[in-house]
Amino acid sequence: MEADVVVVGAGAAGIAAGVTLAEAGKQVIMLEKGDKFGGAGMFGAQGLFAVESSQQRAAGVQYSLKQAYQELVSYTHYRSNLNLTKAILKESASTIDWLDERGLKTELVNNTQEVHQQHPKVYHQYIDKFAAFDRLIHRFKDHGGQLLLKTAGTKIIQKDGNIVGVQVHQDRHDFVIDCSAVIVADGGFIGNPDLVKEYLAINPDNLYSMGERKATGDGIKMLAELGADTRHMGVFENHAASVISPQNHKWHNGTIFSLTNLPFLWVDSAGNRFIDESVCYDFALWGNATYTAGGYYYIILDQQFVDHISAQSLDWTDSFERTFKSLDHQVMTHKVGPFPQIDADLEEAIQKEAGWRAESLQDLAQQLHVPELDFENTIKQYNEHVDKKEDPDFYKSSDYLRFSIRKGPFYALKARSTSLGTIGGIETNAKMEALKVNKQPIKGAYVAGNDASGMYDTSYPTLEGISCAFAWNSGRLAGKSVIKYLGK
Repeated sequence: MEADVVVVGAGAAGIAAGVTLAEAGKQVIMLEKGDKFGGAGMFGAQGLFAVESSQQRAAGVQYSLKQAYQELVSYTHYRSNLNLTKAILKESASTIDWLDERGLKTELVNNTQEVHQQHPKVYHQYIDKFAAFDRLIHRFKDHGGQLLLKTAGTKIIQKDGNIVGVQVHQDRHDFVIDCSAVIVADGGFIGNPDLVKEYLAINPDNLYSMGERKATGDGIKMLAELGADTRHMGVFENHAASVISPQNHKWHNGTIFSLTNLPFLWVDSAGNRFIDESVCYDFALWGNATYTAGGYYYIILDQQFVDHISAQSLDWTDSFERTFKSLDHQVMTHKVGPFPQIDADLEEAIQKEAGWRAESLQDLAQQLHVPELDFENTIKQYNEHVDKKEDPDFYKSSDYLRFSIRKGPFYALKARSTSLGTIGGIETNAKMEALKVNKQPIKGAYVAGNDASGMYDTSYPTLEGISCAFAWNSGRLAGKSVIKYLGK
C-alpha cells in the first residue's frame, strides 16, 4: 500500500489530523488497532475546552486567550512547553467551528464541576456525539482517506534520515505502507500494564484505569526507536477516586458511588487524615491528592450516619451530579439520598472486598492494617473538629463538619486512584514534530494527543475539557504541519 501520510490511531487526535490532510488532497491511511474508531475522545469524553470561541463570544463570556494561557502556565509552574501551550489554546476557538462545519456540533454549557461555577464557561459539550463521529469519518473517506480497522502500526521505517514507510500488522499478516510522513496518535500507554508499572509512583493494584485498554504505547515505542525524547513519560491523568471491587472492576453500586463523592472523613494508609475532603469537588485536584496519598484512602462512616441517611436526604452535592445533570439538561438538586437500602449496599461492598465493618475502631484499624493508636487519635481529633465546627488542620468548611465517628458498628470504604489515561509521551514542539533529546525534530515524524508531551507538568490541569481539546487541536496542528512538510 502507498500513501502520503500514515496516521496511527483513530481517536480525536487521529481523526482531526486525518480529516485535515484528506481535505487538503493528501493521500492518507489511518490505522486503528481496535475494531471501532473514536478512542477516548468519543467513548470517554463528553466535550472539550475552548477559549474565545464563537459560542463564548455570543454568550458574552469574558475570558481571553491571554487569561487562559496565564492560568494554564501558572498551573504548570512554567514547567511545560509554553509555545505548544499557546498554539493549542490559540487553535481551540477555530476547532469548535471546524468541528461544527464537519458535523460534530457542540453547545457551551456551565462548567460541569461544582467548584468551577464561578469560572468563565469553557466547556463545549458534544451534541449527538456518536453520529457526529460517524460524519467525521465519512468526510474523511469522501475526501479519499482510507481507514484500516484492526490494524496496528509496529515500526516506522527510515532511509537516509527520511520516513519511507510504516510496517503494520493486520489479521496475522505484516506488510509495509510506503509513505513520506507519519502522525502517531494512538492514545498513550494506559493499556500496557508493564509500562504503567514502570512509570507509576503507586502500587498498580491501587490504580483504577478508565482509559483505553488498547492504548498500549505502540506509537511511543515506534518513535522511541527513531531516537525520540521519552524523558517526560509518566504523567497520568489523575481524575477523582473510585471505590471498586478487586473481584470485578465493572461492579457498580449507586449508593456507594454517591458516598465516594462526598466530603466525609478520609484517612490514609497510616490511619491519618491528610486533606480537606471537600477537594472531591475538583476532580483533578482530588485525583492528585489520592495519588499523592499513595494511591488510596479509606472513607470512614459510623452507624449514626448510616441511620441518618437511610431515612433522610443530605443537603450536600454529589460531586458528579452536575456532570450528569448537565449531560441530560436536568436541574440540580444539591441533595443526596435518602438511601433506604444502605445497609444492604454496605454489605454488598463488604462482600465485594471494597468495604469493611467492625464493632470497634480498634477492630476496624486491624482490618484495614493501619496503626491502631494513630487511627483512634485521628478519629478523636476529627470528632473534636465536628463538635467545634472548625478544622484547624486542613480548614475544611464547617458546612461539611457534620458527622462525627462515635457509634458502632463502624464502616470503611477503600477509594483508589483513578486515571483517564496517560498524558505524557514523546516530546514535541508547537508544530507537533516528534523531537529528539537535543530538541531537533525527527524528519517527517509527528505526534499528537496522549502520545505527546509538553502541555502538562505533572498532572491534569483543572481547566475542564483541556485534554480532549489537546487531542483535537494537536491533531489539527499536526495535519497542517505535515501539509507544509509535504509541500517542500
